[in-house]
Amino acid sequence: MSRILIVDDDPHLGRSVERVLANDGHVCHVALDPVSATEAATEFKPDLILIELQPGYAPALPQLRAAVGAVPFVFMAGHQDEYAGLGELVGPLDDWLAKPAAPRELVVRLRTVLRRAQLN
Repeated sequence: MSRILIVDDDPHLGRSVERVLANDGHVCHVALDPVSATEAATEFKPDLILIELQPGYAPALPQLRAAVGAVPFVFMAGHQDEYAGLGELVGPLDDWLAKPAAPRELVVRLRTVLRRAQLN
């Protein structure tokens, strides 16, 4: 069972993703922005961050990275090219998903990232 912190400004979408991941055995916490995610990360102690990447999030991403350390980040966005530079603010991208992601693809990709993180 892994702990996944979901960061998405759409609470309905965040809860939908949470349900998909909970059905796969993960414990999730949904935050609406990187600032609240940073606050939640200290107590929740996630194994992975799944974050919708938006330009408005850029200033808070370094603080979120600092709060969670080497935890893998998986980004979700409508168009990778538009947001690719923002990922550099938190270090290397562990994975990237086009939004909306199919539930099965989401589960498989996150399992892969979590497995890779455990091996390191």
